Amino acid sequence: MSWFLGIGSFVMLMMLIGHLLVSLLLIVPTWRICDRAGFSGAWSLLHLVPVIGSFVVMAILAFGDWPNGEASPDVGG
Repeated sequence: MSWFLGIGSFVMLMMLIGHLLVSLLLIVPTWRICDRAGFSGAWSLLHLVPVIGSFVVMAILAFGDWPNGEASPDVGG
């Protein structure tokens, strides 16, 4: 039975490491987006909160009023 607990602990450790790696990959670009939108870049640290953190960051960026304003529609020209 102890081998079963050992495997479970290993799986949980791998899930934690995977979550941290994905979060770190998302934090840098989200920090830059938040800075350019006029928000504090620290909002991107919510990616470290499992499951709901990324959704909170996306909701803030999608539905919040950007302090620096929206991008102009004439971006390419």
